[in-house]
Amino acid sequence: MKTSSSSSMLRRLTISLMRLSTSSAVAPLPLTTPFGHQLHHTLQSLQTDHSQNANGLLHALVDASTATQQITLNSLSHFTTCQPASDRKIIDDYLDFNVKMLDTCNDITEKIDTIRNYVESLKVVSHLLQGNIEPHPTTLARAKHFLDSCHNAMKTKRPFKRFFSQKLAQSSSSDTLLGEILGGSKAVTSVVCEILGTALSFKSKQRLSLLPQSTRSSYWSCSLQQLQKQIKEHQKSGSSMMLVELHQTVKAAHNLRIQIKSRNTTRSDVEELKRRCEELEEEIKPFEGKVKEMYKHLISVRMALLGILSSQF
Repeated sequence: MKTSSSSSMLRRLTISLMRLSTSSAVAPLPLTTPFGHQLHHTLQSLQTDHSQNANGLLHALVDASTATQQITLNSLSHFTTCQPASDRKIIDDYLDFNVKMLDTCNDITEKIDTIRNYVESLKVVSHLLQGNIEPHPTTLARAKHFLDSCHNAMKTKRPFKRFFSQKLAQSSSSDTLLGEILGGSKAVTSVVCEILGTALSFKSKQRLSLLPQSTRSSYWSCSLQQLQKQIKEHQKSGSSMMLVELHQTVKAAHNLRIQIKSRNTTRSDVEELKRRCEELEEEIKPFEGKVKEMYKHLISVRMALLGILSSQF
């Protein structure tokens, strides 16, 4: 009798749960998968106090993007072939996106080279004026020429490519495990490249076109949206995502340019420019290596997906 009563209660509980699960009034919980767990914790590690500092956040973001590609690569090792027919389209879409991100990495590397050339020109200026209390008019003219060239190069530099769109948000909204994995890789890489491209831009007030909020709800996407909210709050406070040393160097060059025009150049102006150039050179070094590492991981993910496709034939 007790067993029958227990079985009856179990059946009623099961029916209640089934009705609850099909009710449209109950929002589904974010998906939890091994990939989602790892990516969630990677993104959560950015939600720390050091993220309030633009430079600290930038370094952490690039590291997080590289870690995401490694998580993606490890997750793809469990796939030997495309199971659902939809997986083929998911892979094809990702491969197209992957090419754009590889191009973006090359663009970022070019921006780093541009900054290096900018610094080299400014170092020539500081060398011309250093130690001269009253520089010769010819020396001042040469210094002004270099500063004018730097200023014009900043204004005419082509804008950074942006790949944020509703299509990206939709392509991250797949019900398959492969879709979640590649969607996570795309979303994180896009956010990081967007922020890094802006940080290395000469436009200090450039706004970020962050990932649309319509991205599929999952364990990792909640963390990514929280990170974007943190960045938006950073910008609302009037702070710039521009690399701190780049911003300070541009400011020092601008001030010296004004002083030369007014023929009121001081030794402290020249020393300020020299110091800012040295700081920028030191800060820019790690970024090039990190971008190359991210590029290498994107290539590895691409090769893994091509291997999965080739196993079908």
